[in-house]
Amino acid sequence: MKLLLTLIFVNLAALHAAFPTAPLPITTNETVRVIHSEGDKELTWVDEHIRAILPSRVGISDAFIGSLVDPMKMKKVASSTLLAPPKLGSINTLSLPKIVEEPLRLQALINKSALINGKWYKLSDPIRSYVLSEIKPNSVLLIGKKEQKLVLFLNKQNSNIKITTK
Repeated sequence: MKLLLTLIFVNLAALHAAFPTAPLPITTNETVRVIHSEGDKELTWVDEHIRAILPSRVGISDAFIGSLVDPMKMKKVASSTLLAPPKLGSINTLSLPKIVEEPLRLQALINKSALINGKWYKLSDPIRSYVLSEIKPNSVLLIGKKEQKLVLFLNKQNSNIKITTK
C-alpha cells in the first residue's frame, strides 16, 4: 500500500513539474482580463474574440414571449360547422359510388333470340326496366314502364362475314 501511495505522489509531482498551473482569469463587472505571458500571440487573438462576444446581447422581452400563442393548442371549432359522425349500421349515401350502367347494345339476332350486351334474350324476357316485346330482322323493340319504347338496331361491323338462314 505504501508503494502505491508513493507511486501516485511521484506521478503527481512529475505532472505538476511538466504542466504548471496557469493563472485563472480574473473577472470584474463584464470585463475579462486574462493573465498570460506577453509573447504569446495566440492567446491575444483568443482574448480579442472573447472581448467581442462579451457585450450583453439584446433579445426579446419576457412580456412579448408571454403574449405569443402556443402553437400546440388546438382552437375549438363551433360544432355547427362539423358533420355528425355516421351511425354504425347505417348506409351513408355519400360514400357509395354511383353505378353507371352500360348502354343497351344489340349485338346479334338468331331465330327468335337477341344477343344484348353479351346475354341472350327471348320474347317477353325482362331486360333491366324493359321487356323484350318484338324481334325484327335488324332490330328489337323494348317496352318499359309507362309504355316507354326503345328500339335497338344491329350495327353492321364486318361486311366480310355473312350469315344466311333458310
